[in-house]
Amino acid sequence: MSAPTTPAVPDRVELVTTDVAAVRPFYADLLGWTYTDTTALLDGVPVADLRAGVAPARWWTVFAAEDAGAVRATAAGAGARLRGDDVHDPLGGCFRVRSGVTAVAPGPGRPCWYEYMTLAPGDADRFHTDALGLRATPPPGVPDDSYVLLTADGRPVAGRLALPAPLADVLPTGWMVYFAVTDPDAVAERAPRLGGRLLVPPRDVPTGRVAALADPSGAVFTVLRPAVREGHR
Repeated sequence: MSAPTTPAVPDRVELVTTDVAAVRPFYADLLGWTYTDTTALLDGVPVADLRAGVAPARWWTVFAAEDAGAVRATAAGAGARLRGDDVHDPLGGCFRVRSGVTAVAPGPGRPCWYEYMTLAPGDADRFHTDALGLRATPPPGVPDDSYVLLTADGRPVAGRLALPAPLADVLPTGWMVYFAVTDPDAVAERAPRLGGRLLVPPRDVPTGRVAALADPSGAVFTVLRPAVREGHR
């Protein structure tokens, strides 16, 4: 199975939930979103799509590709099941792939990172190379394959985390969507008061400070205050 000639990269997110109206106030308060029809906005700019669907509620990572049909076909050849533009990989994760989508600009309250959570890191890396053309690249200083960057043309576009036992008990396998926030601790404290759940309390990781949450419908996501790089203070 040959990888796509042009990598598919994650650049949009969609929430599928059983009750869109019920979760809108949660994200409006937590991330500052407003809405028009099925689109969430921040400062008038689209940041996510919210759609009604069957349970379980889930945040979907949407990959952009020059030829979405070809990527779906390649994913199927690598063992995935297809349902419309939904791709269900052989490891339990799922994503969507489309052509002609517009990336969301970075900033607080917006999707800022994508990470694949798995108990089978080697199989996940092979699938993402074969299906999406993404190369698994260990960051400098990482002693094993517990975490790798998924790169497209040498540029990191996502991560892959081998779930340790404590996290595997609370976080689902598959793609995790990260939203940028200025204060993860404050967000983690506020989410339960809005009907959500705190799954993983705020903690520092190499990419910054994170907390994992579930919204009132059960859709899981992570908030992140990115680490400040040396020379960018």
